[in-house]
Amino acid sequence: MAISDKPVNRRAAMPPNTDVGELFVRRFNMVSIYVAILLLLAAAIIWSGIKTAEGVQQYHQDYKTLQDMKKQERKLQVEHQRLLIEQQTFSATPQIASRAVAELGMFSPTLKDKLIIQPGAAVAVAQVLESDGADENKAETEVIEPRASTDLSPEIPTNDADVAEAGR
Repeated sequence: MAISDKPVNRRAAMPPNTDVGELFVRRFNMVSIYVAILLLLAAAIIWSGIKTAEGVQQYHQDYKTLQDMKKQERKLQVEHQRLLIEQQTFSATPQIASRAVAELGMFSPTLKDKLIIQPGAAVAVAQVLESDGADENKAETEVIEPRASTDLSPEIPTNDADVAEAGR
């Protein structure tokens, strides 16, 4: 076994006056690379854990924001439905007017069809047709007394004959 100059026993190969520091450096020189790699892996694991926790926290915040937006969407949908109903209510008025004209033959009165009564104006005379069975073409004249345009109360009888007639 004398092919190489290296001794078979390592302990025997060391000189007896070797310093402990040199012995430590020789022995752990390879170990320091492993320690550095382990420290880098530990730092990577810690960094990965922190980033995972931040990601989970961001997910929770985004989920809460999503839920708030869904609530807001539901409120806006309810308000939109209410506004659609209100719009349909207001658009129903022209539909009613067009049906009244088309189906019932109703019309808006013109100025000729309107009669405005003012206080102090002349007395209007209207013909009233009465049918008592015998004479159907008999017409009587009834005098309509002028009232104030703001007076909405029914006519109040003033004499005894009108009171007796109103009681019937």
